[in-house]
Amino acid sequence: MRLVESPADAARFAAALADAQDPVAVETAVRFAAFSGLPGSGWKFYTGGEGEGPFALAVRGASALLCGSADGEEAALLLKVLGAQRLKTARPDPLPGWRQDAAFRVFHAPAGGPKARPLPEGFWLNEAPSLLGVTEFLWGGESMTAHHDRRSTDTFYSEICTMRNRGLAEIWTLEESGVTAATAGAYAVTGNAALLSAVETAPAFRGKGCAGALVCALARRFCEQGKAVCLVARPGVEGFYEKLGFEQRGLTYGHAAPEND
Repeated sequence: MRLVESPADAARFAAALADAQDPVAVETAVRFAAFSGLPGSGWKFYTGGEGEGPFALAVRGASALLCGSADGEEAALLLKVLGAQRLKTARPDPLPGWRQDAAFRVFHAPAGGPKARPLPEGFWLNEAPSLLGVTEFLWGGESMTAHHDRRSTDTFYSEICTMRNRGLAEIWTLEESGVTAATAGAYAVTGNAALLSAVETAPAFRGKGCAGALVCALARRFCEQGKAVCLVARPGVEGFYEKLGFEQRGLTYGHAAPEND
């Protein structure tokens, strides 16, 4: 297991990210594209040596993303050394000593995109909103309930600015009279896939079809570009995406480090 430092390493890393249907692979690919050459980003990227099966491991702080089949013992040891506490992966089997503590349904847009939904009357679609405004909006809602602290807010804002500036993310809002009613974004965009996330509606605007119209419009935009569109639904909102025409295909898992037991 080695840091990605050469073109050969990068090729092996990328080989583990070929599945456009896997949201973890899409997210990992975008993090690598945005931050692998950016000193001070905090991201570290690892892959295997020549002749090993392809895998990609991305780590920043306490969080890690894993795609492909890494040596379990070695990966667990590396994550311990790096201080990682949370691991996201499409694999249901945790690394040795780790435990699976979450499973989220993965939804995909149908071919051609979901059926278009009209914007609610009196609302305006903003395709280039202030990212600082979006960050504050999300941190005041339910999408980011596990990360309510200033440091994580600043990190999120910095990263989405970098990704949008590089064409790796697209974030929209729906507004009424200058007030943000809802937001949705493709927070990871590759050449063949887009991962939707951070869908949030302000309490005063719920029930008006704001989020549904945003999600469908955004998904259709990327489907028309020939990209696979997926999202990971947080518990309790799966029915919302089913009503929009999204199809459940698989799960994404969260694992906790032994120290969390």
